[in-house]
Amino acid sequence: MNVDALIRAIGPRVAHCTASENMRGIEVHGLLSAEALARKTDHEPLKITLRDTRIRLVSPKLTARLNHQKPILYGLDAANRIVEGHTAQSWAAQLDRRIFFWPERKGAAFVKSVQREIPTSVIWLDTAALFTRYADHLWLSPLNSGNFTQGGAHAIRGDWLYVPVTAGLAAFRQNRIKHHLAKSPDSVKEISLTCPLPADQLKALQVDP
Repeated sequence: MNVDALIRAIGPRVAHCTASENMRGIEVHGLLSAEALARKTDHEPLKITLRDTRIRLVSPKLTARLNHQKPILYGLDAANRIVEGHTAQSWAAQLDRRIFFWPERKGAAFVKSVQREIPTSVIWLDTAALFTRYADHLWLSPLNSGNFTQGGAHAIRGDWLYVPVTAGLAAFRQNRIKHHLAKSPDSVKEISLTCPLPADQLKALQVDP
């Protein structure tokens, strides 16, 4: 894994976007996936998939506001048709097992789209530090893997879409070409983490906006 090459491709910072009301819980518990938050608040993870609202999970120790999954619901027929090895619900469930980050420019656009609906905070992390410490749990995607609207309705995907950071940038850039779904090398549009990011580690990785 060439961290310098990844930084050149992604940028020195990556963004995690969340409802502002989640910040207090994040300071205590760190970053958790939607599935982990559901379990921590005694909710059945499968029952929160394909949600059409930004549901609020509440327990005595933790409160969390989740993002909705309307980009799947609005493209539900496509999601059930084009995802290899998954239904729309099982794909939504695997999305809920990931914590998502965005390259700097992509993150800014994502925040603008979300802020129209709910007060939003952005946590900026140092790319090199994140990739060095969590390489075994980080994955790259060439598209917003949970979006099935507009162009996303035609973007065939499956578990193979996520390329492990440890495979390197070249492997990622050639991935969809090998699947005969792209003619030119991909660029990174989305990064996901498949393990919790504890509060102390999160604080160590954060950089000023």
